[in-house]
Amino acid sequence: MTSGNAASRIEPPRLAMLSAAPIVDDFFTFCRRMSPKDFEMIIKQGRLVSCGPDAVLYLQGQESDAFFVINDGAVEIVVADTEGENPTTVAYLAKGDIFGETGLLLEMPRTASVRVPEVATLLRFDRAAFKNLLTTVPAFGHYLAIVLSSRLHKTTLQLHFYSNARELAGNLDFFDLPTVFQTIGFSHQHGVMQIRGVGSETIGEFAFVNGQPVSARYQHLFGREALLQLFQSPPKGHFGFSRLSEPPIVEATLDLPDINEFVLHAAHQRDELQALEPRLGLDAETCLKRVHSRLDWPHEDLRECAEAIWNKLAEAPRSLQYLADELPWSRYSVVATLARLLSSEQVAPAQITPFGYR
Repeated sequence: MTSGNAASRIEPPRLAMLSAAPIVDDFFTFCRRMSPKDFEMIIKQGRLVSCGPDAVLYLQGQESDAFFVINDGAVEIVVADTEGENPTTVAYLAKGDIFGETGLLLEMPRTASVRVPEVATLLRFDRAAFKNLLTTVPAFGHYLAIVLSSRLHKTTLQLHFYSNARELAGNLDFFDLPTVFQTIGFSHQHGVMQIRGVGSETIGEFAFVNGQPVSARYQHLFGREALLQLFQSPPKGHFGFSRLSEPPIVEATLDLPDINEFVLHAAHQRDELQALEPRLGLDAETCLKRVHSRLDWPHEDLRECAEAIWNKLAEAPRSLQYLADELPWSRYSVVATLARLLSSEQVAPAQITPFGYR
């Protein structure tokens, strides 16, 4: 994937002193650990609002009058220059993320605009509710302190990386991969990132040109499916990004116009996977078989994945885990395809008998 061995120098981590901040829980994970009384106090203070495509929640420079929690969907953070021109999307936020609290804490105007690219439902807390929560629910203030400290940590990391570090490295227990990709993207650097598992084996390799990923390998997957799998099920282990003075040589180019938007798409698939897989009712040992001789797939998406599953099941009954490990698609793609095949009764669980599967 690359020439030379520039991607192999990931230990010791150059930024180990900056990697001590843990990954912050999203708002709903935080709430699940609260007392029922405190949780009820928070929920009562918020108002659920629904937003359609291109809705603008607030504009840069406006008065800060509320903070928000994303209940479903996503928003994009847009920053313009001092003249109010050249708006640039600097981040996407998804379910469980909070925003708008800094303006309330500092009593200052909005430093960015927030837009809903598709649809979203949000919990809105006005200024009075915000102040009330800070005084009546101490755990809420503690959570805000953790969120703000984490953001400061990420900013410090990015500034250090841009200014004098040739390598970005750390333990994945302390870095979330979307932040790592965003940091590399903002740097506009050429380079290669490796991901090593807990046994130090290389399980992923990603090449970047001007900060954008142009090639991806993760586990047995390549390209877009490799990146989707990476964000859907982040691994344990370490990562290391090494800068290169020239663009890395890659065999096949990955076309991703906007890595932030792609990360948001992967986060949606991760949430859908967590909800969809349990509904299949398949345990690790359950194998599936074909019910019909021909595949009926009227959908435009996932057609190649459906055909590959169909061909595998023609050889013998196979489990979900086998298909996810063998086919060149992310687990979400495999699970989503199987869900349609099961609902249309084209595949079904196979019965094990003394004579084999029936």
